[in-house]
Amino acid sequence: MTAIASNYTNSVQQNKIFSFQSVSRNEAVEATSLTAYDWLENNEFVQLQGQGSFGFQNYADANKKFQAIYFTLKGNLAAQYAFFRGIVLAGQPKEIYLENIHENRSFTLKFYKKNEEVAKRYLEKIFKIVNEEIRFKQVLRKVLVNQEKHRLEEKLLFNELSK
Repeated sequence: MTAIASNYTNSVQQNKIFSFQSVSRNEAVEATSLTAYDWLENNEFVQLQGQGSFGFQNYADANKKFQAIYFTLKGNLAAQYAFFRGIVLAGQPKEIYLENIHENRSFTLKFYKKNEEVAKRYLEKIFKIVNEEIRFKQVLRKVLVNQEKHRLEEKLLFNELSK
C-alpha cells in the first residue's frame, strides 16, 4: 500500500513541473546618486551644521569647485567621539580632508566636487567601522554579563552542595 501511495504522489508531482521562461532581479537603488551632504543628512547619527561651496574666481578655467560640510555626531555615535576622531586622525584619502575641531567636538569635511564619491565612500567606511565597534561592545557586554551570572550561579550551587 505504501508503494502505491508514494507512486501516486510522484505522479501528481510530475504533472506540476514547469520551466522558467525568464528570471528577473530587482535592481537595488544605487547609493551613488546621493551626494556626501545627502548621505550625512540621511544618517541618524549626524547633526549637520551647514555646508559651503565656492569656486576659484581667479582661475575660472580650472573649473574647480570646493565644498565643505560641517557636522557633529549625535546619538550612540556621540559617545564614540574619541574613537571616531582616532580613525580620522589615523589617515584619510589624499583627495579629501576631514578636520576635527576638538573644542566643540565637530568635524569639517573638505573636498573638491570632482572627489565627492571618494568623500562619500570614506564617510561610509568610517561610519561602518564605528558601528561595528559599537555592535562588538554590545555583544561583549552581554557575554561578560552572562559569564558573571554563570559564575554566581556556580558559586550559589557550590555553597548549597557544601552544606
